[in-house]
Amino acid sequence: MLKLIYKPTLKQILLILFIFTLHSELLSQNKKGSSISFVDKCGYYNPILAKQQLAMLGDHWGYGYDSLLVDLDRWAQSPFVRIDSLGASVQNRPIWQLTITSDNQPNDSRQIVFIHARTHPGEVQGWWVTNEVITLLLSEDDFARFVRANCIFYIIPMYNPDGVELEFPRENANGIDIESNWDKNPVEAEVAVLRERFTELMFSGSPIEAALNMHSAVACQRFFVYHDAAGTSSTFTLLEQNFIGGVRSYFEEGIQPWYYFISWKNGTPPYYPESWFWNYFGEQVMALTYEDMNCTAAGDYHQTAFALLHGVLDYLGLVTTVAFGEYSGVESYTLRQNYPNPLRLTQNSQRSTIIQYELGTSQNIKLSLYDILGRQVKILDEGFRSANVHRVYFDATHLSNGTYFYRLETKQGTQIKRLTVMK
Repeated sequence: MLKLIYKPTLKQILLILFIFTLHSELLSQNKKGSSISFVDKCGYYNPILAKQQLAMLGDHWGYGYDSLLVDLDRWAQSPFVRIDSLGASVQNRPIWQLTITSDNQPNDSRQIVFIHARTHPGEVQGWWVTNEVITLLLSEDDFARFVRANCIFYIIPMYNPDGVELEFPRENANGIDIESNWDKNPVEAEVAVLRERFTELMFSGSPIEAALNMHSAVACQRFFVYHDAAGTSSTFTLLEQNFIGGVRSYFEEGIQPWYYFISWKNGTPPYYPESWFWNYFGEQVMALTYEDMNCTAAGDYHQTAFALLHGVLDYLGLVTTVAFGEYSGVESYTLRQNYPNPLRLTQNSQRSTIIQYELGTSQNIKLSLYDILGRQVKILDEGFRSANVHRVYFDATHLSNGTYFYRLETKQGTQIKRLTVMK
């Protein structure tokens, strides 16, 4: 059962006071530099484009808080994950954290990676990459076992749940962009929750070594937001180049080189989570924003997650000859019947279903939806996928009533299932 009540401990209260003291000192130090302008790493906000993307992706940009609750129940069945509520948003929605490792008792010798997504609700593609990271980490693959044995992954799948439910493109319930709220006094509720958790871990026996802030940019490219030496240090820039280059080596045609987006050329901005890490912990933490593609060309989320995980382990110095490989659950491939089927119009005017398929070998696939006349309606999933179980969440709200077919194309052959939409 997921706990919805959050009661801070005495240790957490003391941590909050400590954070406040550090924050007040930093705020005073940054007053002179506060007028410096910094480039918007996600691309300048365009309200018209945001509305277009919402219409294209569907309610809550294709993945709402209810979807998260369903996934939390599913993830909770895994013996490798623990789910906790760290605190609450402005509108009192729990902010959930997944702890993924080999057991439920973190070991101080394991290296710590922190990932958080959906700061900007409209940048759902960053979440889809995070979702694939979770899928890979919870798999029975030998590489996943190696990762769980040597690392603890802390993942916040939805950092801004109010913004998601309100369908705000960037803001929380107070209309504040919490990505750039880290220098305010007081900070927004969501920022306070995440900052407290960061502080708790950084002063524990197992501090964070890599922290990924998952976004997606209107530039329609996959890239990391690289921090210039003017805002960090020459040593840190070499570490950045090593890390980004390592991730990119697993997906060279998909992820841009480190120099694609260079930020902090005028110094360290005071208001980002990466700023907080740099100002207090410097080169101890590889804290970077990753930007996926926020456009119709987005995809290859699994391959991106594959690259991120391998790149992170390489950066941490965890060398293994094991890679994500064969999945023993099926001999070749299997396309499952979608659930629910038929799809009925719900009270909130949504028709959502889950399509599952399983691959025995890693390969390129294509999952498409067709109408009864054989015309392609939508490509549901496409690209390189690992030998594993894959689930595709599909909002069919805009489909007319009737019979449709979805087809999985693999190197072994093709399978087709029927999907019915009705009131």
